[in-house]
Order: sequence, then structure tokens, then C-alpha cells
Amino acid sequence: MVARTVSTRGLVLRCIDYSETSQIVSFFTRDEGIVDLLAKGSRRPRNASSSFSSPFDLAGWYDLVYRKRGGDLHLATEGQLVEGFSHLRRDLECWLDANLALEVLAKSFIRGDPHPEMLRGVLSYLKLLSVGKGRQLLRNRFLAEILTSSGVSPRWHLCQGCMRQEGVDLVALRVPVGPICSGCRVATDSLRDPSTFAYLASNGAIPWDRVPAWEVAEEVIADGWDQLRALLLDHLERPPRSLRYLRA
Repeated sequence: MVARTVSTRGLVLRCIDYSETSQIVSFFTRDEGIVDLLAKGSRRPRNASSSFSSPFDLAGWYDLVYRKRGGDLHLATEGQLVEGFSHLRRDLECWLDANLALEVLAKSFIRGDPHPEMLRGVLSYLKLLSVGKGRQLLRNRFLAEILTSSGVSPRWHLCQGCMRQEGVDLVALRVPVGPICSGCRVATDSLRDPSTFAYLASNGAIPWDRVPAWEVAEEVIADGWDQLRALLLDHLERPPRSLRYLRA
């Protein structure tokens, strides 16, 4: 069987030096989801005949050509950098946030399952980290996107116990289901500031370019981070699954 050639774009999630001249690279691609590629010769000094403009680097956005092979490791044949997000490496906190995003993406989805909305979201996130403000807001927006794309985001505007929206006060978080009203709360549910639930209900819908300037109280942002993180950690304890059957 002739190996199929794929042309796409992809974001580097992980890089491993495979040999003195080669790398194994995990990409979050536009058309194929997460793919693992062997890039032979990507670490060689560049010359006129090079298939790769430079060694692949974390958080780089690349034009890719690769050949599909049997198994999960395919062969990269071309790679050209489109956007390197160089601003991330000039600020340690931004770089750490970007690395967290890449690692969460790598652990959240199965190979070969595309998530175009999530890909657009993470590219917006990496770009907007250059703005210099709203870093925690952007991080919370990213986590909301991850939970939504993974199919585990709660409906923040209603109680996940009685499923009522009107006439209830959301006062607690129950992992992994989401917000709980005072009437449904049990001792194991974590009490939360009710204003945080209103923030989280809007967080997943606000356009990315408006996030850095969004005026939200610091304590609400911090509580939102705690809640999103608790749900994400619970989600990551389970093997990733495909949501293609939901998108069909």
C-alpha cells in the first residue's frame, strides 16, 4: 500500500531529540488532530536542500507535509515555520502558561481526532499572551475552551443537581458535575462565591480579543481558576476519548 501524503498546519505540543539529527514531534494539526511525526534531519544545519527550515520548537505553528505509515508514528517530509510566537520566550510567566496549555492539549485528546475550534482557541491564546495584561483571564478562557472541547464543561448558569436555573442560588462546586444550589448541596461540595458562577457562565462565550480588557475582580478570577482547575484535573485522570460521535 502506498503511504498517503498529508499537507496541513500544526502546532508543536512536544519535541524529543531522537538522534543527533532527528526529532520526534507531537503536533496539534488543523486536519488530523494530534499526530506524532519523525522528522529525520530536522536538527541538521540548514542548507539549500533542507526539508526543514530549522529544528522544530515548542509552540511553533508550522506548514507540514508528512507521509502516513502503519502505527502512530508518521514521517515528516517538510516543515516550514509560519509563526513562532517569539514573545512567549521573553516572559517567563507567559512561557510557563504556554507550556501548561501545550501539555494539557497533549493529554486531552486522542490521536487523529481533529478539534478545529480548540486549535483556533489555543492559537488566539498564544497570540494574546503578547498583550501584556489579562494573563489570568486568558488562562481561564483557555481552560473553559478545553473543558468544552473535551465534552465535560458544566452549564454554569444552572444547578447540576436539580437542573433548575430560575429561583436558585448557586453556592457550591461539585466535581465533576459543576455548580450546585443551596438546596442540593451536601457536605462534600465545596462552597464558592456565587458571583464566580456568573463570571464562568460568560467566560466560555466572550470573544478571545476582548478577554485581556475584561474587568473582573481579582478574587473572582482566582476562584474561577480554582474551579476550572479542579474540573480539569478530574478530567485528566480519565483516558481521552473521541467526540466524533457527538459532532456527527
